[in-house]
Amino acid sequence: MASKVIESWKLVTAIDNYLEVAGEILFKNIFTIAPEMYPLFSFSKDHEIMSDSLFSDPKFKKHAAGVVGTVDAAVGMLGPDLSPLVEILKKLGRKHKNYKVKEEHYAIIGQALIATLAAAMADAFTDEVKAAWVEIYGVISSTMIEGACY
Repeated sequence: MASKVIESWKLVTAIDNYLEVAGEILFKNIFTIAPEMYPLFSFSKDHEIMSDSLFSDPKFKKHAAGVVGTVDAAVGMLGPDLSPLVEILKKLGRKHKNYKVKEEHYAIIGQALIATLAAAMADAFTDEVKAAWVEIYGVISSTMIEGACY
């Protein structure tokens, strides 16, 4: 499972400016699936949802790239000893609870992530690759939820 995720992630990181590109796609997917999540983000006060001004805002770009950077770091930490990653994810879960992220939001983010990966990898996003990512995201989200203590 982890090897499929690690290998397939290389296709995403090969995209020019992948942090921003994948970040924008991810957030477009999130806001398409669940527009009610938009007000959770500080940049929502300054822009209409799905507007060109939003996607060109440096605050948005920094946040979106940061989220993809976190995915990148998590993929890089997949290996025999997951304890450092588990601790980071639990802290991240606590942090996101403070931002008013609810437990049910994790499934939405997972759906948006899978759609983003499918768009980025195109034909290389096989059923096997998708299954590996779904499984890994399940572990990531359940660990963050555990850390948040909902």
